[in-house]
Amino acid sequence: GLDRQNVIATAKHFVGDGGTTEGIDENNTVSSYKRLVSIHMLPYFDAIAKGAATIMVSYSSWNGQKMHGNYKLISHVLKKQLGF
Repeated sequence: GLDRQNVIATAKHFVGDGGTTEGIDENNTVSSYKRLVSIHMLPYFDAIAKGAATIMVSYSSWNGQKMHGNYKLISHVLKKQLGF
């Protein structure tokens, strides 16, 4: 059987992946920071609060900047503000 103590949850794909232009994978989400937080970031607040062990960063971009290189959203918001 499955030992539930060795199972972790991963929240994916941080952040804005569902708002990409024309819904195309690995595309660009164009929005204000306020809209990004109010629409796309709320599920991550919940996932972290409920104990998600890992978060996978999206392959998409936010306002033209690839998420993997977005210092503000990964280091400042995800790590510092959300304490992940």
